[in-house]
Amino acid sequence: MKRKIVSALLALFILISMVTRVFAVNYNQQKNEIQQNIESANEAKKDIESQKKTALDEISDLEDSISQYQSDIRRLKIQIEDLEKDIETKNNEITAAEEDLEKKKQLLEDRLVAIYEEGQITFLDVLLSAESIWDYISMGTRVQELTEADNDQMDEVEKEMQNLEKARNELKEQKDKLDTAKKSAEVKEKQMEVTKQEKEEKVAKLTDQEKKVQKELEEYKKDLERIEEQIRRQAASASDVYSGSFSGTLGWPISEKSKYYNEVSSGFGSRNSPVAGASSNHRGIDIPVREGTPVYASADGYVLSVQRTSARGIFVLIKHANDLYTRYQHLSKPLVSEGQYVTRAQKIALSGSTGIGSGAHLHFEILTTPYYMTEINPLTCSLLQVPRGLIVW
Repeated sequence: MKRKIVSALLALFILISMVTRVFAVNYNQQKNEIQQNIESANEAKKDIESQKKTALDEISDLEDSISQYQSDIRRLKIQIEDLEKDIETKNNEITAAEEDLEKKKQLLEDRLVAIYEEGQITFLDVLLSAESIWDYISMGTRVQELTEADNDQMDEVEKEMQNLEKARNELKEQKDKLDTAKKSAEVKEKQMEVTKQEKEEKVAKLTDQEKKVQKELEEYKKDLERIEEQIRRQAASASDVYSGSFSGTLGWPISEKSKYYNEVSSGFGSRNSPVAGASSNHRGIDIPVREGTPVYASADGYVLSVQRTSARGIFVLIKHANDLYTRYQHLSKPLVSEGQYVTRAQKIALSGSTGIGSGAHLHFEILTTPYYMTEINPLTCSLLQVPRGLIVW
């Protein structure tokens, strides 16, 4: 009896061990599967985030292209307007010249007809009709003067005909330039429409979260366009207010007494966007100075604009001589006002972290016009005096 009980208990123990081992194996398998699912989910999440960033970056690049096309179209339309005004002026000049020429030609024709009807007066006729030698000399002089006057008038008519022909040729050249400018503007507009369509298609594929970010970016763009239009008006009204010069090169905007003055954390041109909304086509250089660091004017100039936008934060735009401009962005506090004249190395602001950015720094730009899309690389344009031992990350 005891043997049966022992055998039964042993069998039960073996069965429990086997079941436990089976459950352990199944548990480990499930655990491994769950771990693999977690890893797969993390990989998928990374892929989604990467795709999201790529999509937003691509849209940002498309928006930059659209802005470039818009800038080109504005420039071409200004050229077209100027050419149309020149053509209208030239047409008016040609019309007036033609009317004047017709009058002179008619006078000359009338004079020639009169001479023909009266017969050609010769010096023999004058001599035979003269009562004295002094009368002959006086009459002869008048005949000569009349002949010279006729010749001068004919020369003048011929000269004006040549000038008129030259004016017509110049007008044709201007019209050809106008046609070329109009065709170029039409091409740019078509390219912009295609790019807009590409952007809309990419935006349509974004997730709700991505669309929210994209909406914020579009608000930034509208804000930028509003400020650019204001700067255009300011530039037009201040076109002749400053004609000073700078001594060869533009100065570095940060003093060597400030920490990180000789470092550049983000260079000019293509880059990965550091934060959502920041451009992947960097239009200046970033100097990673702490908030509150003094910022100095690169040269003598005129403060064209002091503004604040969602993307740029507080910025100062200065007009210098030789069609150069400098912009200082993400400031914490401006120390100058619009319409103020500044001198080289004058303190104009304190650096900060306003606008879109990953931290406190000074974004510095050199432009050939006061408008967006005319920035040049400060480190390679040979216009900027860079500090010794410059470190570019």
